[in-house]
Amino acid sequence: MTGNASFYSKVVSSILCVVIGIVFIFSGISKIPTLEQFGWTIVETTPLNWDLAEWSARLLIGLEIFLGLLFITHLRLRRVAIPVSVLLLVVFTAYLLLVIKVHGSSGNCGCFGEVIQMTPLESVYKNLAMLVLIGIISFLQHEWRFRFASLTVILLLLTCLLIPFLMNPPESIYIYEKEQDINEPLPLSMLYQSEINAPPTEELRKGKHVISFMSLTCEYCRKAAKRIRIMRDKHPELPFYIVLNGDSSMLKPFFEDTRLTNVPYSMFNGAEQFKTINGGIALPTIKWVKDTTLVRESNYITLYENDILKWLHEK
Repeated sequence: MTGNASFYSKVVSSILCVVIGIVFIFSGISKIPTLEQFGWTIVETTPLNWDLAEWSARLLIGLEIFLGLLFITHLRLRRVAIPVSVLLLVVFTAYLLLVIKVHGSSGNCGCFGEVIQMTPLESVYKNLAMLVLIGIISFLQHEWRFRFASLTVILLLLTCLLIPFLMNPPESIYIYEKEQDINEPLPLSMLYQSEINAPPTEELRKGKHVISFMSLTCEYCRKAAKRIRIMRDKHPELPFYIVLNGDSSMLKPFFEDTRLTNVPYSMFNGAEQFKTINGGIALPTIKWVKDTTLVRESNYITLYENDILKWLHEK
């Protein structure tokens, strides 16, 4: 009977290890296409800056893949896989509970990237279920041991940590040309003279403003909006303003996705006028404006709050 019990416990443990391993690996790989926004989530919830966050995001994904492989291969379960995975799940769950408290449980938490849409609350339940299964594994687990197991684990870790960097290199490794000063007039008065659009809620023709022109249907505009929201949360003094173009029926999904509730905005429709003010059809554009002069333009990747704060203090 003891032999049979031992055999069945090994079978159950092996099945549970494979299940947990697959979830960890899938969770890591599914985030790679949306690594950029995963890094921004780290910026939003930690003291890390943009560059450190995008590197940390890749390291966390590599760690998830590594833990998944340890569970599947039954390598170093007691010393590495189980304690590290429990710590990771507890931290992720605490973060999700914070998100639910502040923002509610709507939208995709990003735990499986865009492959499987899960609300923060659903992801909390998923994490709790994984913790229960890992707890069972900790009682039933049996490890695969061989002479070079430690070396194998080290090489496996290094390989897994490298995978996200190879599949989606961080933006900080690229060298971008320094944004040039433009110093050209910008026809902001058109925003206030339109017969079909309400004027902006702020006076943008005086003082310094960072105005972003976006379309409600533009994927990259939503990325820019999310990045701007995070910057404004950390630095409420940043003078952001958003000019949106598109059907008003798209406003709700745009704001549900971006959660851009901390930046003033106005709608401006009329294709030709919008192109004239924006300076073309490329979107999003992020314009640094002093009075009615266009000083500089940024894209959402090269936009940093420290640069804006420095510009605000210049005379």
